[in-house]
Amino acid sequence: MRRSITQKFRALFSPIRSGARFDSREPENKGFVISMCILAASILWFAFSLQETYTQVIDFPTEILNLAPDKALSVLPPTSIRIQVEGEGVQVLRLLYKLPTIPIVPIEGEVDMLVVAAEVIKNVSLQTVTPRTAQISIEDRVYRKIPIESAVSVGLSPGFGLIGNVSIVPDSITVSGAASIVFGITKWKTQKRRLGELSDSLEAMIAVSDSLAGLINFDVTKVLVRGDIQQFTEATRTVEVRAIGLAEGANVSFVPSKVELTYQIPLSQYDASLSDEDFYVFVPYSDTSRDEKGLVYPMVHTPNGLEIREIKINPIGLRYYDIRND
Repeated sequence: MRRSITQKFRALFSPIRSGARFDSREPENKGFVISMCILAASILWFAFSLQETYTQVIDFPTEILNLAPDKALSVLPPTSIRIQVEGEGVQVLRLLYKLPTIPIVPIEGEVDMLVVAAEVIKNVSLQTVTPRTAQISIEDRVYRKIPIESAVSVGLSPGFGLIGNVSIVPDSITVSGAASIVFGITKWKTQKRRLGELSDSLEAMIAVSDSLAGLINFDVTKVLVRGDIQQFTEATRTVEVRAIGLAEGANVSFVPSKVELTYQIPLSQYDASLSDEDFYVFVPYSDTSRDEKGLVYPMVHTPNGLEIREIKINPIGLRYYDIRND
């Protein structure tokens, strides 16, 4: 009877039975013998392959060594260089397994990266290096304290608002680096963050940006961003219209004499907004002298300490009578 392909493959790795006994016509460990032959052949092939010559392009990291504390770089040298190497497979494989770092000694001027790399990379031939040269520019290190600016955008839940501005603690940062760079910095920003759907006071630790990494050092890595977020409500109040800047002997009467104000106010300030006498509507007397249609438009004066928003005046236009007392 002919055996299937599956049966033939299985027979390579297990002895054939005849009834309850092994078939003596085939070796019991034939599959094991074949596996060992394949393994030995693979090892020999790999060993001979490693003795052949190969060409490989590899990116090597670089680092600046022994820069004096009172000195700073004004131009950042390449953080890595690309080198085409040629050598025995075992040597190339060793490089790929553990990449050496190419040290750059901070000496003012141009550095030949091929010469530098050749001092570190041994047992292979360096064919090309990109970039071939690196420009090293060193200046005196200076320190400067500058303000921190928030790059955090705040999204609010419906009906909530931010009271005042977002505050940052600490509000300044001390940076150090090359004078030509540091004296050109006027502010330092936090990292960009989007905080959305907030319905409670904001208090979050935010990292400062690292846009000049390697050239600028700073003493603060994170800042506390705070914001007062409160729920707003609508309020309505009727106030009297005032005339300001009256000429001597003049008096102005408005029709109507009172207007209705509708506005948004934090819940915590609702009662105060209804009773504060410094919350009123006024019309400059000069507006009446310039008017040609007998109609003026009042403006709102809001008291300090109250976060009054989205004010609507009804009516928006007033008639008036200019009464002079001669």
